[in-house]
Amino acid sequence: MFYCVSPRCLCTLVSFICVSGVSAIDVYTPAELFAENGTTATLSCSFKSREVISSLASVVWSFLPEGETGIFYYSGGKQFPGSVPQFKSRVEWAGDMNKKDVSIRVLQMQFKDNGTFSCDVKNPPDISRQMSFTKVRVVMKGEPSRTPSRC
Repeated sequence: MFYCVSPRCLCTLVSFICVSGVSAIDVYTPAELFAENGTTATLSCSFKSREVISSLASVVWSFLPEGETGIFYYSGGKQFPGSVPQFKSRVEWAGDMNKKDVSIRVLQMQFKDNGTFSCDVKNPPDISRQMSFTKVRVVMKGEPSRTPSRC
């Protein structure tokens, strides 16, 4: 279960302009979400690309506690776990690349999962020069002090 902080569920939009004949990708994630401790949270990420989705399309999700650390990779239609022990066996693919949905699920959210997650998409020849970010806050189950709007 996850919640957006803003009543409008504002999303972070990272957009890019065409540079030197190379088109760019727009990547979208919620700016912030709340996840209850012990539940599964879906970290949503989608993108717009002018190109047809190819087998070269890839996604990298990272966790940024103190620098960038890859926690999940998707490339060539295959999933690859990252190398962060904290997320071992707890991250799974939840997207559909053909629908431009590159979301992941994090199982059994823990307080140590508080932090910023990034989503980076590549669909050659489209490139993304900056990733999109979601700040995740893990809260106690049924915490009464927060009543954020549900997405």
